Amino acid sequence: MSTFEPKDYVLVVTFILAVANAIATFRSNRRTMFINIVTSERVKWLEKLRQDISSFSGLTRTWCFSSLEGKPQEYEVLKEIDRLRHVIRLRLNPKGAHDQKIEKLLEQIPQLTDESQRNALLHALEELTTTTQLQRGLRKFGQCGKW
Repeated sequence: MSTFEPKDYVLVVTFILAVANAIATFRSNRRTMFINIVTSERVKWLEKLRQDISSFSGLTRTWCFSSLEGKPQEYEVLKEIDRLRHVIRLRLNPKGAHDQKIEKLLEQIPQLTDESQRNALLHALEELTTTTQLQRGLRKFGQCGKW
């Protein structure tokens, strides 16, 4: 029977530490990769939301302050405004406080397109833009362990 020498114990301990380190590194890399993918997708989603809100605000303002009424382009502009309004709503979290504010503004803005409501419309469009810029930032992963 062979006996273990001190160098054999060192070899076994080194092997166990190497395996433990490999497992820890794998888990860490997997978590980091997941966080990076989620963050990247959230950045893309946020950029699309901001672009859609920008287009919605611009088209709404253009339609209200120009003389498109009765012209052939009016139908296309109104169609795009309506499409954007629905796309934006689909990208929102119905339970999020800031998202609810955006949704409320999206519901309110079409009612403000009359000439007598121009100032209220401008204010609502500005509030929509500001709310999107300030309130829709990414939260850091790890706050209470969730997004």
